[in-house]
Amino acid sequence: GVDFIGGYSALVQKGYTVGDRKLIASIPQALAKTSHVCASVNVGSTKAGIDMDAVKQMGEIITQCARLTKEDNCLGAAKLVVFCNAPEDNPFMAGAFHGVGEPDAVINVGVSGPGVVRAALAKAPKDAPMNDLADLIKRTAFKITRMGQLVGTAASRKLNIPFGIVDLSLAPTPAIGDSVAYILEEMGLETCGAYGTTACLAMLNDAVKKGGVMATSHVGGLSGAFIPVSEDAGMIAAAKSGVLTLEKLEAMTAVCSVGLDMIVVPGDTPSSILSGIIADEAAIGMVNSKTTAVRIIPAIGKSVGDELDFGGLLGKGPVMPVNMEDNSVFVNRGGRIPAPMQALKN
Repeated sequence: GVDFIGGYSALVQKGYTVGDRKLIASIPQALAKTSHVCASVNVGSTKAGIDMDAVKQMGEIITQCARLTKEDNCLGAAKLVVFCNAPEDNPFMAGAFHGVGEPDAVINVGVSGPGVVRAALAKAPKDAPMNDLADLIKRTAFKITRMGQLVGTAASRKLNIPFGIVDLSLAPTPAIGDSVAYILEEMGLETCGAYGTTACLAMLNDAVKKGGVMATSHVGGLSGAFIPVSEDAGMIAAAKSGVLTLEKLEAMTAVCSVGLDMIVVPGDTPSSILSGIIADEAAIGMVNSKTTAVRIIPAIGKSVGDELDFGGLLGKGPVMPVNMEDNSVFVNRGGRIPAPMQALKN
């Protein structure tokens, strides 16, 4: 696996600096010419609203990233993530960056353990009530996270660098069995994407956090369940069969970490449509005070039914159908979507 380097990043939720403009314009070239560098851009937040000029630009930048790396499975787009409410202590690539409030050096730990949770659930009776499953997930999450805490503490001592946070997120890997989709199916859904998926994911997420929080001294990052389609064997299968659609994934992101992650779309998808997808995800994050993100890969020269294979940890993804209704008038308006009301205290 490639050791990725993050932090080629811009925070433009409220507007651009001259440096931000230059950095964002250079992203396609930087990601095409290097194998390790990943980039992230934060285009919105609950406090600032959504910078629609940045949303429009990022649709175009993603398209350029894919085109410049079309000989390499459009890998450039897989190394770029567009955030709303980006956390500054996120250990997961491609969105990891060293936030402005962080010390010189810090150790943050991310946890991968969907396979362990699934194995625990597989032993539960098929008629066990949901609250029993929640308790089981809590106990399992505690054990996985405790491991992360111990590893982080040991590394911190050895390297004499402060220990930052443990990110509780369950991150899948392409290894068979290490899949968030399979956890949801273990709860009683024929395929991830069936009705009930969002409810199961909400419960999983909450139980993971409740178990994990007890096991660690400092929690941070994204702390939920990742649902990157190309990195999760169960998600790949569900997307291939057509049960898991972009619309269903968007609904699922309202209750879990991050967002539309490692989604492969037809290579001829217009940039304005990519921008619309980013805007919708950012809106979910902004209104719900949570981190949402889009990592979407236009597969140049491929269409629905084809597959893009990145190999390694990035896995492979079926090209998913996209609603091609024109939204360019909306995207071209630019400007800013105002921040939502936080509370009416009176």
